[in-house]
Amino acid sequence: MLYAENLAAQQVHKALKLHAEPEVHIDSFPFIGQVLTGNVDHVEVDVPDVDAGPVSVAQVKGTADDIRIVGSLPSSVKGAVLSRVRGDILLDFKDLNREVGASQVHLMPGPGKNTVLARGDLPVGGKQAQIRGRARLQRTGERSLRMTVQDTRVVVPGLLTYVPGKGGGLQLTAPVAGKMDEGELQQATGKHVLPQQMMQGRVLDTLVDHPSLLKPTGIDPSLIQGLQKLREPKVAQQMEFSAHLPDNLPGDIRLRNISVTKNGIRAQLTGKDVPVG
Repeated sequence: MLYAENLAAQQVHKALKLHAEPEVHIDSFPFIGQVLTGNVDHVEVDVPDVDAGPVSVAQVKGTADDIRIVGSLPSSVKGAVLSRVRGDILLDFKDLNREVGASQVHLMPGPGKNTVLARGDLPVGGKQAQIRGRARLQRTGERSLRMTVQDTRVVVPGLLTYVPGKGGGLQLTAPVAGKMDEGELQQATGKHVLPQQMMQGRVLDTLVDHPSLLKPTGIDPSLIQGLQKLREPKVAQQMEFSAHLPDNLPGDIRLRNISVTKNGIRAQLTGKDVPVG
């Protein structure tokens, strides 16, 4: 049986073009009798580190049932056909943090179904700002999944909150907003705007163009200029990613259920009539 397991591992390694040889365990009895008939009931496979687009799959665990051997042991085995395949894949949050280009942002499970939270720090205009984001995980087709950021915000504790992108804006904390001169703000904007109601509109541009408005608040204009550079949600784009099953996978293998766990993103896959070797 050990010979058969090693041979199967080599065939899977070659067929899937893996970086490392998988672990294969044949759980069938009586093994010799099944091999002689050209069929094996059940095989378990543990595959390490599979490329999946911009990220890598940390772990793949799968089972195959009703394996039809092509050829005969010991010297003329050409491969096998896996009638039914079931698997579980894991995209580890640690790998995602490193590979999607958001090294300062840490991903974790969100409160809703298939949601992911992003937390991290980002230097903006000489200040250490906090990044807060929420993303949605969804399956796209039968071979891919995608994580899309639905909202993100930049928070400078005690000073302000900024939401980049369309529909976003700037919100000063109440103590800071209370220090601003309403008359000067109205003159700069051309309309009556209370400091506490500065979330919408082009207030960010106004503060960049009229840095004197910030003098009573003690906010350095470079901080506002740094936020202006984040107008396009670049931070959100860094947290987004997609992953897909390799195009060269043999047979009819598809993604099924996806979920978010404490360790990362899990997806189930199924397949039928998968040739190996």
